Amino acid sequence: MSTPTHRSRARPDARNAGLPTWSGIAIVIAALITGLLLSINAQSIGTPYLICFGVAAVVVALFTEARGLFLVVASLPLVFGIMTVISAWAVTRSLAAEGSAAFSTTTVITALFPLAQFFPVLFGATAAAGLIAVLRLWLLRRSGRARERAAIEHRRRAAEADRVNRDTASRARQRTNQVTVDELLARNRARNEATGETRGGARRPEVPRRDPAPGQPPKQPKPPRRRRLDDDLYS
Repeated sequence: MSTPTHRSRARPDARNAGLPTWSGIAIVIAALITGLLLSINAQSIGTPYLICFGVAAVVVALFTEARGLFLVVASLPLVFGIMTVISAWAVTRSLAAEGSAAFSTTTVITALFPLAQFFPVLFGATAAAGLIAVLRLWLLRRSGRARERAAIEHRRRAAEADRVNRDTASRARQRTNQVTVDELLARNRARNEATGETRGGARRPEVPRRDPAPGQPPKQPKPPRRRRLDDDLYS
């Protein structure tokens, strides 16, 4: 009979596969820092900065582990807003004259303006990342249900195979016992026939004693043998 073996399966959970949550946020920050350096070099926040953010948002939505997708997607507007203000302020300071105030009203307003200017890009990138995250979660959930159904079917087949094996072994034991009983009955009948007993327990009729032939003296019974001390010692 086959016995199911319990494997120590080390299959990684599909929900835990991918980049860690902190790694996804770090990738977005690194992309925006790259966009900041490109903006300072170009002395304006433009397309390179937005491309860096959009590519980073799509990448983290595709490759971050499922349990951290919500946090990563939700942090995109916050990270973009902070880094955009810092980038606009850095570009403004690189263009400002020497000796000007670092945090004047004009500088603050100039730093906040790109945040409102690039809001459609922020909304589109966040929506695309959110859509990718929802699609990934739906696919993972569907594949998880499929794996669960496959595991249930595998267990059912294993149980059915075990039941068939148990039935086969039980029938084999019954046949073995049946053959053993038949053999015992046959031996018992042979022994009864050899000892002159029938199935009812009656003994074979005794053969009558014949009288000695005429002219021959009858056989005298032998006298009983006396017991000796040797009989008690060696018997």
